[in-house]
Amino acid sequence: MKEIGIVNSINGNKASVIIQRSAACGDCGACQVGKDRLTMETYAINEINAKAGDKVEVEMAFKNVMKAAIIAYGIPLIMFILGSVLGTLYTNIILEQPENPIISFLSGLILMAVAYMIIRVFDKRGAFSFTYEPHITTIINATEK
Repeated sequence: MKEIGIVNSINGNKASVIIQRSAACGDCGACQVGKDRLTMETYAINEINAKAGDKVEVEMAFKNVMKAAIIAYGIPLIMFILGSVLGTLYTNIILEQPENPIISFLSGLILMAVAYMIIRVFDKRGAFSFTYEPHITTIINATEK
């Protein structure tokens, strides 16, 4: 996945890049969406020494985009379904009552929330940091300084 943006600032080996938001972009939270929701700010690995004001190409490997989507959306969905099934089994087998969709729904929500909390803990520990960060690959127009 490639995007074009302008380097806003540099902090060590990372650059803050302002990117025009494309139609394919979702609300995954990987980037901070600007107030106008037409631009977004992301932090990219700056291995080619781009400077503030440079127009750059930012890239994240498609397989990493897909892995991130599975982590952010697929795992919680699976946990929701698993929780709903376990809630149904709990009411049928343990409580020996007919199906109760409220218990199934709530147990699904609880397991989905647990999945998001676990993902957040791993994210805070840096488990996803380097693999899922975009990289600046090309300087399109360098600023003169």
